[in-house]
Amino acid sequence: MQIYKIFLGSEWAELDEKGETLGAPIDLADGFIHFSTAAQAGETAAKYFAGVDGLMLVAFEADNMGEALKWEP
Repeated sequence: MQIYKIFLGSEWAELDEKGETLGAPIDLADGFIHFSTAAQAGETAAKYFAGVDGLMLVAFEADNMGEALKWEP
């Protein structure tokens, strides 16, 4: 199953350059990286990224994350 992360252009550029990320400011504040399912990605974009240009939607394979991936309602 694929899960998705929305990156600002600057966040994506840093990830592309370094090959890793600790997450966006909201992720750092919450202590984990937020992902969305395909069904949630549109709502996430509308709620947190409305009017923001230069976004990057990146797909990740959930199965590759092992037990580190936690699901919440």
